Amino acid sequence: MSDTEKRTISIICYLAVVLMMVLLSIMSDEREVIFPEVGAIAAGMFLTPHRSWMTNGRRMFALLLVGGVIGMGIVRFLPLPVMAQMITGYIAALLIQSLSGTSFVPMISALVLPVLLQTRSIWYLISLVIFSLTIIGIRKLLEKGGIKDNEEYIPMERSIKPSLTVFRIIMASIMIAIALGTGLRFIAAPPLLVAFTELSAHNNRVIRLHPIRVIMLMLLSSASGARLRLLFAGLPACFTLLAVLISTMIFLVVFYNAGPMVPPAGAVMVLAYLVPEKALLIYPLEILIGIGTFVGVCVVRERIGVRV
Repeated sequence: MSDTEKRTISIICYLAVVLMMVLLSIMSDEREVIFPEVGAIAAGMFLTPHRSWMTNGRRMFALLLVGGVIGMGIVRFLPLPVMAQMITGYIAALLIQSLSGTSFVPMISALVLPVLLQTRSIWYLISLVIFSLTIIGIRKLLEKGGIKDNEEYIPMERSIKPSLTVFRIIMASIMIAIALGTGLRFIAAPPLLVAFTELSAHNNRVIRLHPIRVIMLMLLSSASGARLRLLFAGLPACFTLLAVLISTMIFLVVFYNAGPMVPPAGAVMVLAYLVPEKALLIYPLEILIGIGTFVGVCVVRERIGVRV
């Protein structure tokens, strides 16, 4: 099988998962079914040349489920302002991921998203379970078919690096405070927190070589979702599927041609279909401000030679 055929099959799988999720949301009439990180996880499992994280299916599912349960638990049982809940959620997710023996950072979004949106619906967990298992299952089929390599999971060191952890918590907390304090809450959207956590790792090659391209990838991905959703606003639900299809195709073109493949870009595209309609006009601007700030501080930190 040629590389072109393998890429085509991977793209079809990506489209199928995203469209299935939106279709289930329409059929159930539950917005909480839309789990934006599906766009990122599917990108990292299907679209990138290699699996984007050192993990395996069992650990990936466990981390996502634990994150989702803790996130909803924070909303229900931690009587604090949303800002404090989000910061608590990010710290908890960061520590769990650091001690998981994996590099599966998207679990941070699974925990923080329900806190940001104050989600109480069980549909969030149902969607998380359905589509994480779907992605894992499709990945296994792609490996058996020789379309993707069966990459071995090698447990990573379970450790918390104090300097890096403190830097991440301080920066994320500042952005969360600004986001909720100004009402521009998507400048600290969970996919941006995931991107920041990944990009802030010492000696990150993407940050050193392609910071502007990362920003443009995230901006264009968010804009594709927001603009297409606005274009079809007010039309029957079937047009939402058409909007998702077109915006996803735009995302795929950008993802494959922008340079670095940053999976959280898939999540900001999908998140546009969960954002309140009145916020869609400025949603891409919020993503630009957020990712621009996160990338900027990572570049500065890298260039002044901070070590962890």
